[in-house]
Amino acid sequence: MTVAKLLVFPVIILFFIILTPLQALAAGDSPLPFLPQKDGTEGKSKDVGIFAEEITNYLNGQAPEISFTVTAVFAIMFLIGVIKMGYALVTKTGAVLKGSTGILIGIPILVMSIRLFFILFFTTSGPGVTLLVSVFMLLLTKAGFFAAIGMVLVGLVMRLFHKFLNHPEYARWSKRLNIGAVCLSILTAVMPMVIQGI
Repeated sequence: MTVAKLLVFPVIILFFIILTPLQALAAGDSPLPFLPQKDGTEGKSKDVGIFAEEITNYLNGQAPEISFTVTAVFAIMFLIGVIKMGYALVTKTGAVLKGSTGILIGIPILVMSIRLFFILFFTTSGPGVTLLVSVFMLLLTKAGFFAAIGMVLVGLVMRLFHKFLNHPEYARWSKRLNIGAVCLSILTAVMPMVIQGI
């Protein structure tokens, strides 16, 4: 069972939890604009604005419960993944192990991406998006340079192992890591200028 199949049922339940009180709220106080009222006048179109305001206030009031429900659903799915992982390790079932690994990797990534989406969606404006992209490119550039330094250091350790053990595989790994570090450094230095020139 994939993560998408596991998410369908909780999303449907969450959808009904949110919409059921909204229907009752919609039918409650605000009269329909096209029906005559008790005093003989027709409803006014400003009632739609009041209805939208009531929905916004209701959703703002329900936000903690919705957040707790979504977090609880993801926590339950994660625990199911842990149980499936234990079952797969005991019974040596590859398909169950693959599914549980997908759940255990996918749920934290999904939770973080949902939280980051809402943070970025509600805090960025038009000029802020440009700044966010430039900061993200700077982050990738710095990460590329640090990864290249790490590759050189690991390559030096592999070269040391080759000197001590005289094993040809360590020399090959060291050479590959050094070539990879040079390529990564060149790409990290050149690609931001290329992307900004587009």
